[in-house]
Amino acid sequence: MELSYDEEAVFLRRVNRFVVEVRSSRGVVRCHLMDTGRIDHLATPGGRGVLIEWLRRLGGKTVCRVQAFKTGEGVVAVVDSRVPNRVFAEAVPTVFGGDAVVEAEREVLGSRLDFLIATGRGLWAVEVKGVNLSVGGVGLFPNAPSARAVKHLEVLARLAREGVKPLMAFVALRPDIEAFAPNYRVDRRFASLACSLLKQGLVNMLGIRVLIDLEPGLVRIRPAGVAPVSCLPHRDGR
Repeated sequence: MELSYDEEAVFLRRVNRFVVEVRSSRGVVRCHLMDTGRIDHLATPGGRGVLIEWLRRLGGKTVCRVQAFKTGEGVVAVVDSRVPNRVFAEAVPTVFGGDAVVEAEREVLGSRLDFLIATGRGLWAVEVKGVNLSVGGVGLFPNAPSARAVKHLEVLARLAREGVKPLMAFVALRPDIEAFAPNYRVDRRFASLACSLLKQGLVNMLGIRVLIDLEPGLVRIRPAGVAPVSCLPHRDGR
């Protein structure tokens, strides 16, 4: 999949969960941020590397959208919350085989799922999580406490008891992630529940690696295979 951007701006500050302030060719402006998690591992005040797209419809509180950050090491990290599901959809043939029948945003047993996937091996309920925090090549999720992610695990566990095969898929949003793990340091509740369900065999988990190519005005993201999810505590997960 592709994301377009118009220029590389300078990060100034985060105004609130959804808005950041940047210095651009049009001066200091406010941009919409679609990722409500932490970004301090991606951007520092005064640093370049904010890839922004100007909004075509003006009149709101923001005039642009942040598509991605370039870290100080030059790694492109996507922060568009729509990307994980799109990348996962592209990876479905690799994960489930070419005969998989995919339905997005499907309600099952009173819960709305990211995907419902029918295969010769049964019916799979899938929740997708994007990962943009990397420590030593390990993608850690979440990067901020997430009650919503805990709820999704509880839903998947309940579906497992009803005979549906549950899967939580972690999609890398930067190309330097080679493996995945729950972030014990940031959200012990999520990490403990995730690993308990994984060890019991109630919820399946896997990671999707990506390749990201940066071209003038364009960020190309494509799946690059699956990766393991480990339950070893990672002490450096900020």
